[in-house]
Amino acid sequence: MIYLAALIVTLSAGLLLVRYHEVVLPNALERQDNLARQASHVGEPLRYGGIAVFAGLCFACFLLRDSISDPFFLLLLISSAPVIVTGFAEDLGYAMSPRRRLLAAMVSAAVAIALLGVWVPRADLPVFDRMMSLYIIALPLTVLFSAGFCHAVNLIDGMNGLATTNGFLSALGLAMIAANAAETDIMIFALVFAACLMGFLALNWPSARMFLGDAGAYGIGHLLTWLAILLVARVDDVAVPALLLVLFWPLADVLHTIYRRLLDGKAAFQPDRMHLHHKVRRALDMVYFGYNEKGRSNPLTTLVLGPFIAVPIFTGAFLWDQPVAAWIALIIYMIGFALAHKLTTRYALRNRKSAQ
Repeated sequence: MIYLAALIVTLSAGLLLVRYHEVVLPNALERQDNLARQASHVGEPLRYGGIAVFAGLCFACFLLRDSISDPFFLLLLISSAPVIVTGFAEDLGYAMSPRRRLLAAMVSAAVAIALLGVWVPRADLPVFDRMMSLYIIALPLTVLFSAGFCHAVNLIDGMNGLATTNGFLSALGLAMIAANAAETDIMIFALVFAACLMGFLALNWPSARMFLGDAGAYGIGHLLTWLAILLVARVDDVAVPALLLVLFWPLADVLHTIYRRLLDGKAAFQPDRMHLHHKVRRALDMVYFGYNEKGRSNPLTTLVLGPFIAVPIFTGAFLWDQPVAAWIALIIYMIGFALAHKLTTRYALRNRKSAQ
């Protein structure tokens, strides 16, 4: 019942924000996100989904307070405060640059290290494992990885339901690994997290009455990262590359984006419409719907990409204690991700006349 309660509270909080947002948040500034260069949505949905998701999480954690002996979930939620507050300021229309949000994510990571007393202890690669045994290396890399993944989740929040679906599936993957590793408390929290995201998905797909916003995207990234770090820090058998597979899609997207922008001589934080989800949406328009049909191609993009997001996640859950096999799978999927960019573009260009 705890999972159903989390879902219902998240959905109810979102519906209340949709209905009464002008009363609850009277100081919000006007945004025009649909005019942004990277925009692929229709209209101006609210950006308060992160508040709904974390309302559901906080309610569920209140119910769990006596049934979970380890208070890690309370500390985890507390550590997310800096990045959620900064992201929410951006959602309200108070300009927070990507660098400020990234800095806030780094602060949240540092707070998580202090409160939870864990960090990334190894990489399941001999040379890197020796490096990670040194605090002066392990702690900064943990902070950078956590902040980078938060930013990566924000980058894929460009289509109705995409980041939410990815977060939901990743939370399920982490719950599966936690169950295999006998980490029951982490499994329960991950399932509660998945239930909250499922509740929000009803507001975010197929049509978007509300977006996750920066508070939601960065907050989800923070929680997913630290659930993974807790698993690898607590259980020696958990393979680091298996966890990277569970977190695969945002990581692959941000690494490909950095590589592409470096080749093009562009700034790393400069927004564009060259992410894979953008290319898939444009391909759907060019081949099937015609141009200016974002209302149809936007939600369909999430359906198209859903299976490709799920496969690495459940591969990671299956290979949870097999680091060599997981590293091989990770490399294969990274190559496949890069090829998908080229194949999507090629398919759209070869078949675009059929849309005319």
